[in-house]
Amino acid sequence: MRELARGKPVAARALAAMTGRDLTGVVATLAGWPNVERDAHGRVIAFSGLTLRPTAHRLDVGGQELHAWCAWDTLFLPTIIGGRASVHSHCPLTDTPVRLSVDHDGVRAAEPKAIGVSFPAPDATRCEDIRATFCCQVRFLAGPRAADRWLADHDGALVLSLDDAFELGRLATRTCLTAD
Repeated sequence: MRELARGKPVAARALAAMTGRDLTGVVATLAGWPNVERDAHGRVIAFSGLTLRPTAHRLDVGGQELHAWCAWDTLFLPTIIGGRASVHSHCPLTDTPVRLSVDHDGVRAAEPKAIGVSFPAPDATRCEDIRATFCCQVRFLAGPRAADRWLADHDGALVLSLDDAFELGRLATRTCLTAD
């Protein structure tokens, strides 16, 4: 992920070299992982929420423009890739712009102030296709009215505060931070 965060597609050969692993093994591992997206040359352009393709959720990290598959990704990716992020998104119900400053300790600034993060019902998510079953339903919601509307239209969904969604992301990704 840190290599992808440099803003350029990542070749399997480069991954093998930087990890000291066999190229054939790296290629096989990448082929077996769900949620890895490659370009026409076979280079990784997206992995587990971080993508080089434009999405509704933009992160500016150290002058590099990156994108995320869902709102929640923008809350934990800065910690994984090692930087403070300015996040630019919007509420899908009100079209209100959402602006955040996020670092390894949490959300430092948020506009508007009352932002929720939607999550789908747990039984609706399939890891094999996380974008189509999870990410498309994880959005920033501008205020309690938007959150209420989302919940009324999405059976079994829930909405977390920014702080709670950040903490959930920290807990969910802590093993990524302890592995080299």
